[in-house]
Amino acid sequence: MEERKPILDIQNLYIDYKVYGGYAKVINGLNLKVYPGEKISLVGESGCGKTTTVKSILRVLPSQARIPQGKIIFDGQDVLSLNVKELNKMRGQKLSMIFQDPTASLNPVFTIGKQIRDIIFYSGVVSQKDKKKIQERAIRALMDCSMPDPERILENYPFQLSGGMRQRVCIAMALATASKLMIADEPTTNLDVTIQDQVLHLIKDLAEQKAMSLILITHSMGVARMMADRICIMYAGNIVETAPTDVLLGQPLHPYTQALMDSIPKLTGDSPMKGIPGRLPSYVTPPSGCRFAGRCPYAEDRCYNESPGFYEMGEGHSVACYRYEKSASVKM
Repeated sequence: MEERKPILDIQNLYIDYKVYGGYAKVINGLNLKVYPGEKISLVGESGCGKTTTVKSILRVLPSQARIPQGKIIFDGQDVLSLNVKELNKMRGQKLSMIFQDPTASLNPVFTIGKQIRDIIFYSGVVSQKDKKKIQERAIRALMDCSMPDPERILENYPFQLSGGMRQRVCIAMALATASKLMIADEPTTNLDVTIQDQVLHLIKDLAEQKAMSLILITHSMGVARMMADRICIMYAGNIVETAPTDVLLGQPLHPYTQALMDSIPKLTGDSPMKGIPGRLPSYVTPPSGCRFAGRCPYAEDRCYNESPGFYEMGEGHSVACYRYEKSASVKM
């Protein structure tokens, strides 16, 4: 049986940020694969490098960032080696990103229609001379996002729309051209809970209808469970555990994943909510071993000196922790 090829393959990726006093080593040898039509969720606390990882896929990192090592293969192309023309074509026709804040993502001085039509115009998916098709595609994108009266919405400015409608516009802009991968970076930030649920279901339904792959960044295990086929737990610049959603939530293995699960409030109220002691390590002077060792109740001497590899535990469940070295079926 022929092995399925990933649509996205991040290999041994390192990303540093230039800061006062040197470089902050934020992403530390990260590996990630996303397969066609697969929905994955990146889960981890603030500052662990989730947004930096997905921004590197589109090459929209800030100027102080550098990538000293690694590969990002998307749809058979090495993203890091593309020229500007090739990169713009890839962004315009194959992938897109929904950012956290819809207000910051939309230009306040242009109408919604102007901004969506420009994306379609410059993507090349429709002839730039065919203004009618561009307009039809813009209306269709808003209709796909369940926007009422899309013709009127196209004439509105961002400030005339509610937060939920602005986020739907951002989703429409992402769907207007992209066909293979959509990245959603905490797309429900600043929205009330009822609108959050609508937006998340909309993203999931559209991804399934269009057979697109999805990378969702979230802090919520509940959201990850609802949205993702597979969950990747991220800590301090690397993925420490990955498994199909039901497998990971049913049997979390990494001490950090277990601590995250313990910190979720229980509806029964029969046990107090637990926090995770300590804090993220310094990225400027990171530890040489496992970056979670300073907060881990099971840490041994070598955890502080040697970084563990991934151990395959079966059912697509992999974990980067020495505790499973003997019971693992294979080291990846």
